[in-house]
Amino acid sequence: MKARLDRCRRLLDGLRVDGVVVTDPVDVRYLSGFRGDDATLVVGHAAALLCTDSRFWEQVQEEVTGFELSKVTSEPLLAHSVREAARALGEGARLGYQGGRLSHASYRRLRHLHKGGLKDVRQSVTLLRAVKDEAEIALMRRAGAVTDEAVRLVVDRGLVGRVERDVAWDLQAEYHRLGAEGEAFGAIVAAGDHGAQAHALPGDRVIRAGELVVIDTGARVDGYCSDITRTFAAGEPSGELRAVYEIVLAAQRAGLSAVRAGAHGRGDVDAAARAVIDAAGYGERFGHGTGHGVGLEVHEAPSLGRTRGDRLETGMICTVEPGIYLEGVAGVRIEDTVLVTADGAERLTNHPKELQVVD
Repeated sequence: MKARLDRCRRLLDGLRVDGVVVTDPVDVRYLSGFRGDDATLVVGHAAALLCTDSRFWEQVQEEVTGFELSKVTSEPLLAHSVREAARALGEGARLGYQGGRLSHASYRRLRHLHKGGLKDVRQSVTLLRAVKDEAEIALMRRAGAVTDEAVRLVVDRGLVGRVERDVAWDLQAEYHRLGAEGEAFGAIVAAGDHGAQAHALPGDRVIRAGELVVIDTGARVDGYCSDITRTFAAGEPSGELRAVYEIVLAAQRAGLSAVRAGAHGRGDVDAAARAVIDAAGYGERFGHGTGHGVGLEVHEAPSLGRTRGDRLETGMICTVEPGIYLEGVAGVRIEDTVLVTADGAERLTNHPKELQVVD
């Protein structure tokens, strides 16, 4: 945590602020280790305060070191945090805030309460999370392994005749049994034409023989997420569906091959995967980006999209997930979570990708 706090402090001069009030709960956890959902941090060159109320007072004392703890009593959390910032940094301090995490009403309150200058630091603090340290990488390897095992166990029980919603619940139960906190996000289980919806919600649809089934899921281990998509065949599929599957598989492999430190999420990774699908004549059927960062949130930096992307760095963790969606017929998506290395990518999800035919 000290190294993370030092990195946050190094931002201050470049942002031209004396300190920053961190209100995003995920950023609070990243910088302090506090897992609750109602706290703020005040970070200055020589100050590090965590403000929360009595509901979390014992918890912060158990989880947090390196921060002065400040107990909120009779005033709102934001007002208390501004008062503590003035005490630690000076009433006239130029204070950074996370504009994307404040309502307009909260911003007006902040402007009224703080006597010094204010600056929206936008995503500056959040982007500190993009490059993972060794402890984070170890947790995400574990999350990937749990995800692989849960998918294997659930699919081995068969798919034909099962209800989408039941398969999703089965995955959640396996995550619990395997020691995860739970799922990183609500699983997608979508059969047949339902799979043409990229973010389909599992429902009461019964999986029929001959259909493709898209399963997009991930475990959460000590706060850190995994994300995998596999498309299975529930019984023998048609030749056309097999052909579409092979196109997506080739696109996913092309995208994975483009991942390395220095590569660009849009110009290299997304472009490599998209070129395969475009060449096969399905470009209009691939409507989303090729990937996104994963960490304490299942969607975070870096971006690997068709309109927006980031330069990849060693230690970033992202997905590669091209797809083809045939309205009224089926969907195919294949996704892995990968660690960016100096010369390539290490897969953190390793369930087999060749088309599996499951009874």
